[in-house]
Amino acid sequence: MSHPIAKALEDAAQRMGRKLGKDAAKAVGDMYSQVGDGAKKVVKNIQDADGQHAHELINLANKVAKNGGETGKGSRRRMREQADARRDFNQHTGGQTEYDAEMVLDRNKYPESAQHIEDAQNGTIWRGDDNDSDAPKPNVLTIDRNGADDNRADSLRGIPTDSPRDRDEYPPAMYKEGGAGASVQYIGAKDNQGSGSAMGSAVRGLPDGTRVKISVR
Repeated sequence: MSHPIAKALEDAAQRMGRKLGKDAAKAVGDMYSQVGDGAKKVVKNIQDADGQHAHELINLANKVAKNGGETGKGSRRRMREQADARRDFNQHTGGQTEYDAEMVLDRNKYPESAQHIEDAQNGTIWRGDDNDSDAPKPNVLTIDRNGADDNRADSLRGIPTDSPRDRDEYPPAMYKEGGAGASVQYIGAKDNQGSGSAMGSAVRGLPDGTRVKISVR
């Protein structure tokens, strides 16, 4: 059975003689996977939408699906359009999703960074070359650029440099959830600097307070 919000969108598209984009219904369904009973309100608002309103919702759904947050060329535009479409979709439907944009790191390009992210999100917390099991680090992080310097100092404290390797932090220092207690692992400098540049570029222009889901594929 399809997600109720996806089904409502599909019905709205059919009423207008349109076909929803290939991945749009799934993407919007995934947006609301954590909403629970709040989905009922969103479904009703979609079902009650007039033609113009439904047209706008369908276009927004297609934008959400199109801008999947992959890092790399064009990622800044994709992230911004994704966040804008999610915000507008929520405003149209009265919904509230868990995050505003998703950023996806390519494990084939940055294998060490990707593995560290997955470790930390699964509760393997690194302190240099040692690790221990602890509470998993969140995959939804809140941009807070003003706190980055303090977070970086707190997260790296007690972990000496180890050239030519870098100290990779998760959550990164530019997010509110970073800082003391972050997972910090020694990884190759090229991998760390490449992933850091890709992830930083992707969210450039998004305002502080934006909730970003960090994923690996």
